[in-house]
Amino acid sequence: MALPFVSDAKADAPEAVVFSDGFVEIDALAEDLDNEIGPDNWVEVGDDEADEVFGESSREQTFVILTLSSDTSEAVQRTANLIRKADTAEMFVLLVCGDISSRSMHLLIRAGAAEFAPYPDPPGALKEAINNIRVARTRGRQALGAGGGKGRREGKIIGVYGVAGGCGASTIAVNLAWEICNAVRQEGRRVALLDFNFQYGSAATYLDVPRREAVYELVSEAGNMDETAFSQALTSYKDRLHVLTAPRDALPLDIVSPNDVEGMLTVARNTFDYVIIDMPQALMNWSEVVYSAASAFVVTMEIDMRSAQNMFRFTRTLKSEDLDLTKLVCVLNRAPGLTDLSGKSRAKRLAESLAIEFQHLMPDGGKAVMAACDEGTPLADAARSNPVRKEIAKMSQKIMAKIQAEAEAEAEADVKAG
Repeated sequence: MALPFVSDAKADAPEAVVFSDGFVEIDALAEDLDNEIGPDNWVEVGDDEADEVFGESSREQTFVILTLSSDTSEAVQRTANLIRKADTAEMFVLLVCGDISSRSMHLLIRAGAAEFAPYPDPPGALKEAINNIRVARTRGRQALGAGGGKGRREGKIIGVYGVAGGCGASTIAVNLAWEICNAVRQEGRRVALLDFNFQYGSAATYLDVPRREAVYELVSEAGNMDETAFSQALTSYKDRLHVLTAPRDALPLDIVSPNDVEGMLTVARNTFDYVIIDMPQALMNWSEVVYSAASAFVVTMEIDMRSAQNMFRFTRTLKSEDLDLTKLVCVLNRAPGLTDLSGKSRAKRLAESLAIEFQHLMPDGGKAVMAACDEGTPLADAARSNPVRKEIAKMSQKIMAKIQAEAEAEAEADVKAG
């Protein structure tokens, strides 16, 4: 077929070119690629067009997907030759393979495949492999593990805490995680939501995902946790957002120690780019570990005396421990509307008396917010134009911009120091 990108218009280059000669599952693969990459962002080519494709494409714009469903020596050798050509052209190769032997897989990885995905099972493997390729294209091949395995990431932690029950912290945490997930999806970045309210966490309810038995095993034996155990405890929402739900049974919040939580955060940061943590209202001996590790810490309250007193106690606790207050993102939930002048004046006096600044005034979203939570659907999908959803989307952009600015400043400082 004619290649639409073989022209002077390099900007029209597809994200992926697919070599699919003889691939049995090509129809199903095409549908999955349409969903993941977009029907206009990939093109199917034949083996005889390889030289033309590799000569006209660039790694910055396009990566290669090679398919293999036969384990014959001829098919394996043909695929290995294509991998070597792509590697010579400095293009990343994603190998999508059926049931082939470990010997063949070893040969193809040695030929230069950057990543591979068995197909069609297990579900989500193709999406994960494409995301890993996207990360490698922005960060370099070192972002991939040896032989195309998962790379180490430097995830940023965002804590979400409600100073009083019913302040909307869990709603904000779930929707904030989903907004960030959608914002960084095309960059190949991974996002996780961890529900650290081990007694009555509601993240599973708000996303309508099952509470897995492995969560209890992970939490109760956190001292022996590794990346495999952590991954097995996670539940996927729409194959995009990875969720650690609260256990099925209510557990004491002190079932984990500060060292356990620190180990859990280390594994999460190595595996994901953004980690949103829904915190319990009670301050535990491990709460400081999360706060210290967080790049941003969202604190929600309402405009009532109960919330005001608890916010005062919370900030005083932070000051007594000499913790960094600049990472606080204070949110006033169910804030007064634009026409409620007396309510806005009261909110201003409240902030002044607490010596804080409300970075976000979350409006009252009405019944739509509660309905979305009950249905287990994020606001971005259930009520996209709801004012609460818009404010959470704005919050996600500001937090990510702040984290990015701090990372760039830190990198610049390291360069100057070095």
